Formats: sequence, structure tokens, C-alpha cells
Amino acid sequence: MKEYILLEKKLHPHSLPQDYIKLIFQHEFGPGHLIADPLVAEGRLLGEWQETHDLPCEAEQDIGNGYVRVSLKGLDKAQLGRLNEAFVKSANEGGGSNYAFEEKLDLFIKMAEEGCFSFDFDTAYKAVATYLMEGIRPTSHTKQYHQHYKPAYRVVKKEYWK
Repeated sequence: MKEYILLEKKLHPHSLPQDYIKLIFQHEFGPGHLIADPLVAEGRLLGEWQETHDLPCEAEQDIGNGYVRVSLKGLDKAQLGRLNEAFVKSANEGGGSNYAFEEKLDLFIKMAEEGCFSFDFDTAYKAVATYLMEGIRPTSHTKQYHQHYKPAYRVVKKEYWK
């Protein structure tokens, strides 16, 4: 997990603790929610793609545990059906464990204590504690992350995308 946290730091240096929590969640649980209607998911995907496909292309980001973030920026429209299929399959497959997720959050806090980030240990610790008080669930990127990176991607299992 440490290598994926450090990769996120390199690719997105303005990330805040909540952004790392999101990464760790996706690493452990993948997309993290069931997709009841693939057509609704495809409609959302098309809408997000229309807003972002003209932005500079971004490479896939390996987030570990068999998952990648597939960017919509620069993605050919012809790939959307395949991406949605991989996303729905990845999301509905489930997996991951709360225990393993919490261990990875502990690693993140330890890294903050070692001075790996631009924020301090207290900031990381409080962010994780606040997150856990509300229960383990998918979370959003921070406003700062959105301002700097305009994230637009789907988390999918590599095996379904390749």
C-alpha cells in the first residue's frame, strides 16, 4: 500500500488526508458501491465524459490490489461502453475487508507521523478518526483536489479493463 500512497503523492501533490482515505478505500474495496442499473451508470459516465474528455489525457493510475483508475480525460468515446461494463462488473463483485482497510489507514497515519506529507500527523489522525466515526464508506475528493486535478475516472479491476 505504501507504494500506491507515495505514487498518489507524486501524481497529486496537493492531496489532503481525505484524498488518501479515498485512495485507500478504492485500493481495498474497488468502486465501493453496487450498481443496480448499468444503464444509469452508463448515462452518468457519458455525462462526465462529455464534461472532461477534452482535458489533457491522463494515464491509468494503478492503485494496487488489482484495481486501476481509468481516466475519462482524452478517452475515446468508443471505449465508454467497455469501461462501463468493467466498472459495473468491478463494483458488483465486491470484496475487501474492513480490517485490512483499517490497517492501511494505520499505515497512512504512520507515514504522516514520519513526515511524508505536507500536512502533519495531527491533521491525518483527525481526518481518519472523523472518517471512521461516520462508518466505512466511499468518500469524495476534497475541493482542493478537484480544483487542482479535475478528477474524472472510474475504478475498475485491471483484468476487466485490459
